[in-house]
Amino acid sequence: MLSVFHEPWWLDAAAPGGWDEVRVAENGRAVARLPFVRQRFHGLRLLLAPPMTTRLGPLTDPGEGRYETRLRRFDHLADELIDQLPRADLFRQTMHPDVVSWLPFHRRGFRVEPQLSYVIDGLADLDEVWNGISGRTRRVIKSAGRTLAIERDTTADRLAHMVRSTFGRQRLEVPYDPVVLERIVAACLARDRGTVLTAVDASGNVHASLFCAWDDQRAWYLGGGGDPRLRSSGAGSLLMWELIKESAKHVDRFDFEGSMLPAVERYFRNFGGRQQTYFAVTRTSRRFAPLWALRQQQERAAAGGGGEDGDPTGARRLLVRAAGAIRRSGGKG
Repeated sequence: MLSVFHEPWWLDAAAPGGWDEVRVAENGRAVARLPFVRQRFHGLRLLLAPPMTTRLGPLTDPGEGRYETRLRRFDHLADELIDQLPRADLFRQTMHPDVVSWLPFHRRGFRVEPQLSYVIDGLADLDEVWNGISGRTRRVIKSAGRTLAIERDTTADRLAHMVRSTFGRQRLEVPYDPVVLERIVAACLARDRGTVLTAVDASGNVHASLFCAWDDQRAWYLGGGGDPRLRSSGAGSLLMWELIKESAKHVDRFDFEGSMLPAVERYFRNFGGRQQTYFAVTRTSRRFAPLWALRQQQERAAAGGGGEDGDPTGARRLLVRAAGAIRRSGGKG
């Protein structure tokens, strides 16, 4: 399993000169790797995934043989990788769904949290994929297709503008630097490992733009946005369907990348994919643990519509900065 997120060219685009990795070699050949990015905030040492790198974790060669043999070898390799990790106040990554096991991390004191994505299998039969989409979403796609044209972009310019517009509508900061998006899009397009599709009407108005990348196993929806004034056109659903069809030319599986936010989860679910669980692993130092607990509490309150209490100690300001670094990386809360 070599995901696009483990590729050195991807890591170079996401964090040029800023990523590192621990590895295990046998006979001069790497049989296990675990990439990460080092960051520092107010003296805190963070080990995170690079920006927009939504799945990472250990990449290993478990070898041949019985399942038990391969599992035992994976445990051994994962332990060696963990032993080599630099000291840090926070290690946080979301694992690729094909990672053999999260048990070595659990045994070494990492917190393991389930996360959810939706995955469409069998892209070779697009008629079956279409039939699996909810009736309402299919009607939206058909209606949008009658008024919008789909254009294939060669840069991230329109995509970046649509992303800014979407986050701006929600009064949120874009969780990654636009320059990172530009580098990743350029790297994917240069290697035929991704596409950017944009929906435009007859007057030349851009309604939405979406981006996905793929490796040899699956395509990954990685983000996009739309013009808040034109949200009713259904451009986002139309583009998602077009991304699925485009991905079918390269792979047999489409991953919606995942979200635990109720509205986003419902939107992805309507495309008919199956639920797939993947895992986030986190380890904190003793001094960072209270801040991490506060961040988790705030995440739960935000998801449930709860408010925030006062924080006269200033811990919240420190936490916001650390949480911002986590959001900009691939490690989700």
